[in-house]
Amino acid sequence: MIWNLEERKSNKSLQSILQGLVLFAMMFSLAALAEADELSSRLESHFNADSSYRFINYESVNQVHADEYGSMRYLVMDFDLRLASNDLQGSIHQICNTVLADRQLIKDLSRHGYDMVSVSFDRQSQYDCL
Repeated sequence: MIWNLEERKSNKSLQSILQGLVLFAMMFSLAALAEADELSSRLESHFNADSSYRFINYESVNQVHADEYGSMRYLVMDFDLRLASNDLQGSIHQICNTVLADRQLIKDLSRHGYDMVSVSFDRQSQYDCL
């Protein structure tokens, strides 16, 4: 009888710990989604309002390097190619300048671990903003 009482207390403690871990994981997931939504809306505000470039989405890419840098985290911004196909180089330059001119956005990206910003119009090519 004493054994059952101690076993129940132990099970309740374990259950409380598991519930806490599940709650923590859910809150962490929500925070990551909120960060992603905030970044997406900030990028959309730069390009979809009165810009000639249609921002589609962005993707985080981790690239492993074989040198002293280890790995780099890229923010790859996807745009509609049809609107940029007349002057691709000029379009890349204008998009990069728009992002790089927003110092607060660059600070936020750096704080979230991004090392490089890139522009993409299709799945085959990406152009780094230097």
